[in-house]
Amino acid sequence: MTTKAPPEDTTAQEENAPEDPRYTVEPALIESQGRSVAVVVVDRLCDAALAKLKTPDAWRALSFLQMRRLARESCAKQEDYLSAGQPVLETVFRMLLVSPSGTMPLSDIHETLVGLWTTSPSPRHIGIDALRRVLDHAEHFGIGAVESK
Repeated sequence: MTTKAPPEDTTAQEENAPEDPRYTVEPALIESQGRSVAVVVVDRLCDAALAKLKTPDAWRALSFLQMRRLARESCAKQEDYLSAGQPVLETVFRMLLVSPSGTMPLSDIHETLVGLWTTSPSPRHIGIDALRRVLDHAEHFGIGAVESK
């Protein structure tokens, strides 16, 4: 005798969620936690980006968009900026920081992670659905889904 599996319990939000949601760094999420966006971003700038600053504390006067542009222009092509040894959310934060549009679809984030991890000495794997669940709860990193219009 076979039994039918019970229907999955899905919420209306999951049913209406886009197939390939886009994610971004939302400065307001970081600030809502009492953290400085500038401090969070400057900790992720590569040495080449920091070297472009006129003084060591010049980053304090930069807006989030200016810091993102600096990271994109200076760090995006550096081989070690994204590393298989970094935690998942750290890597995704850096990907979004240097992304040309400031957003990335889930599929591209997943593809980049898989590419990094499969070439590392200690390969890891995360399924795209698991990655989506992680990113949907990444407020601490200021990562949020872009609302579709």
